[in-house]
Amino acid sequence: MLRPFHYLALGCSIFCLPFSGSAQPDTVLIGAYVTDIYDIKMNENSFSAQFWVWFNFSNGKLDPLESLEIPNAKEFVTPNVFRDSVPEKHIFWYSKSYTAVFKKEWDIRRFPFDEQKMTIEFEEGNNDLESLVYVVDKLNTKLDSALSLPNWEITRFELANKPKRYNSSFGDPELNEGSAYAHAELNVYIKRNSLGLFFSLFTGMYVAFFISWLVFFIEPQYVDPRFGLSVGGLFASVGNKYIVDSVLPQSTTFTLVDKLHILTFSFLLLCIVMSVISLRLWNNGKKQESARFDRRAWKIILMLYTLANLGLIWGANRGG
Repeated sequence: MLRPFHYLALGCSIFCLPFSGSAQPDTVLIGAYVTDIYDIKMNENSFSAQFWVWFNFSNGKLDPLESLEIPNAKEFVTPNVFRDSVPEKHIFWYSKSYTAVFKKEWDIRRFPFDEQKMTIEFEEGNNDLESLVYVVDKLNTKLDSALSLPNWEITRFELANKPKRYNSSFGDPELNEGSAYAHAELNVYIKRNSLGLFFSLFTGMYVAFFISWLVFFIEPQYVDPRFGLSVGGLFASVGNKYIVDSVLPQSTTFTLVDKLHILTFSFLLLCIVMSVISLRLWNNGKKQESARFDRRAWKIILMLYTLANLGLIWGANRGG
């Protein structure tokens, strides 16, 4: 079954691809059409996609479809394979559909204001660059018009030709050093629609802080509720961090999630320290000074915490 975009690619191959001689590597036009992207699983470092890939070339001895590798795929199936040709005109067109799960190291430093690049790699597994090179079919490489990602916005995509070099000859006795193979990458850039997710994930943390912040409106003589609220807020904030971390992959980088939670932990601890100071003033008979200290403390803590949060969120949203 010939699809409209395949006819365009096939026509381009007639005019764009030179007939390969023995002294020159064979030129293969490569293109792709993505029909679906789904199962974006950050905690499993993976995403899934369905797509077509095709080749146009002029040397009938080649079969780039058979030697095609998908290096970053964890698993895949190929339900449809098509081969068509006009040998007398040196026109060969091969195409194959894939359903695959891909490895992806997500950049979560700015989560949930993150932007990601999803990559599908194509590589020639048999002929090196001296025998075969890729040329990108930019005209027909597209994303399906019905493709959409819940909670994400697709900002752009590209198919880039990036030959892959290895520091090994893989045992080839004719090579003294490394080797290189035709390699192309289909990159899809996405940006998260983050506002709703942000409030969903961090509401518990902010509620925990404001409950603890309310202790400055309780007189220091009521020790149990005053310290109990702060300690309870601290435990609630720690629990919120475990919940947020469960949806993210493990990372050694210092993320926005870490910054916001550590900031909250620090201010909850500060609330406890302030309460101790206020209680000490109260027990020393300095009730007016204790009340004045509490009034200043709640204002300063609220202002500093709010400004620090806004600064971190603004920086992440701006890409810093």
